[in-house]
Amino acid sequence: MSTLGIYCADCGTECERTTGREAGARDPDLIDAQVWACTVCPEAWAPCAADGNPIGLPAGAETRHARAVMRERQIERLIGEALRHCPNGRPIAEERVASFLAHELRLPLAEAAIDRLDLTWCRRAWLALKGASYADAVRHAQTFRPRKLVPVTLGAPSSRDGAAA
Repeated sequence: MSTLGIYCADCGTECERTTGREAGARDPDLIDAQVWACTVCPEAWAPCAADGNPIGLPAGAETRHARAVMRERQIERLIGEALRHCPNGRPIAEERVASFLAHELRLPLAEAAIDRLDLTWCRRAWLALKGASYADAVRHAQTFRPRKLVPVTLGAPSSRDGAAA
């Protein structure tokens, strides 16, 4: 029985934990490893992390290929632009690009992760990033920067509040 919330990106069926061999994985590193697999779609699976959760949503070969192409040609292109100016800036660049993509797709950040997108969302993400530059991601980060919470201090009650002076 699978954990709630692990569904196939292609058909929406709840997935089960199994071995890569049973799921149809061809990668030698995954054949004997645990994966999350769809019981309906052939070869729809996602690798299992050390904590037992899937890495992304299980998906078929076409969706996994679309995700890989998106990562290679669009995400890495934008991150590469950042790294030309700041070679040690990969973590912040990845964060900015992910936030920019989520904003463009109008999805929550967790749902806009490449490994969670289905084929339709991969196509939308491709179009959203097609003409974008890393400068667009930086502008987005500067515009939609999370605000720091300012602590509110309550002063002594004033005479307007009905307190005696």
